Amino acid sequence: MNIELNKFSNEFELSPTLAANETVLRLRDKGKPIIHMGFGQAPFPVPERIKKALCDNAYNNKYLPALGLEELRDTILHYYNGLVGIDPDKYQVITAPGSKLILYGLQMAVKGDLLMPVPSWVSYAPQARMLGDEVIRVPTKLDDAGYHIGADQLKEIIISARARGLNPTKIILNYPSNPTGLTISDNDLKEIAEICIEENILIISDEIYGLVSFDGEYRSISKYAPDNTVISSGLSKHLSLGGWRFGFGIIPKSINGLTDLMQNIASETWSCVPSPVQYAVIEAYKGHEDIEKYIKDCCDIHCFINQYIAKELSRLGVICPLPQGGFYNYPDFLPYQNELSNIGIKTSQQLSAYLLEEYGLVSLAGASFGAEPQTLTLRLSGCDYDGEKVLNAYQSGKELNEQFIIDHAPNVKEAICIFEGFIVNLRK
Repeated sequence: MNIELNKFSNEFELSPTLAANETVLRLRDKGKPIIHMGFGQAPFPVPERIKKALCDNAYNNKYLPALGLEELRDTILHYYNGLVGIDPDKYQVITAPGSKLILYGLQMAVKGDLLMPVPSWVSYAPQARMLGDEVIRVPTKLDDAGYHIGADQLKEIIISARARGLNPTKIILNYPSNPTGLTISDNDLKEIAEICIEENILIISDEIYGLVSFDGEYRSISKYAPDNTVISSGLSKHLSLGGWRFGFGIIPKSINGLTDLMQNIASETWSCVPSPVQYAVIEAYKGHEDIEKYIKDCCDIHCFINQYIAKELSRLGVICPLPQGGFYNYPDFLPYQNELSNIGIKTSQQLSAYLLEEYGLVSLAGASFGAEPQTLTLRLSGCDYDGEKVLNAYQSGKELNEQFIIDHAPNVKEAICIFEGFIVNLRK
């Protein structure tokens, strides 16, 4: 059938993260040995308390309010009061089937163009373009101290964009960051907040990895810009519940009309989060000792495995800042630019494709996260292991060292061996 598609349809394809996961499943189904570093899915089992709560509420089959169950929203607000000190009386919560819909709904609700730090998560820019908004790139600096966005440079970019006829009104910040595994320091957050307040920019603070911060500190720019910040988060990362598709937004009442508009958007799109999930999720935000211990134990494992990957890549001469949270590394193969060029690799897409074809290792190209095509960066996820076995081993007292990886996360060790062989071959 010959029909006319919307003009933005040729600007993006299947989400690179989901495409990578589907590639792995397809190749493994064919019996091919694949090392999966392309998809950031926390591998640990569902906590027993939350699993039981879901089973106990399986009978709940009625639609719930578009904003979400009142008890759930109140529980989330009080949990975040403990995390970042927000006043529950000054905020409202909306729930959704995954935080991705919260981010999309917010972009839809707020008129204007998106300020997007680069690199950033793969879906921010496509969502903006689907809505007809322009994407204004904000450069960042990555190093062992973190993910840096210069406040003065941000202000210059805002002013310059307006001079070009653009309308920057919102920025999405993600820390710890996907794809880098790095976070934004409190001092930098404060300076960014000051600029956003001064320039009337809405901050969409994507804090989905906030509870997977390796130093145990939960950071939120909402402390510095409470009236300008919407917090977005969910369960997929710190509680390994990606497939449950639960996310939420915490919206200041001072932003007139935003919660009502988000409620309207929800009513015309996702209606509500499945009822049994909402009742079960209440348990995730009550501060139960067993849940909080689970979060810490999983975070300890993410920290050890992903910092191990970074140290090993750095040992091989690859630029790889030590991750500070989440479950990612963002190595830069610039030191091997000439050697890579000699075998026809000049872009991150070519580098990722070569590692899959020649070594059976799935990664994501830096270009998928907004980096220039000619950069030689990759995003690597350190989650290719049996989470239940790894968690049980750690909780039974096994020491987190290289032998732990060999015994309990052999695909992670194999990935390092692959990179070592790859670098050796480049040096020949």
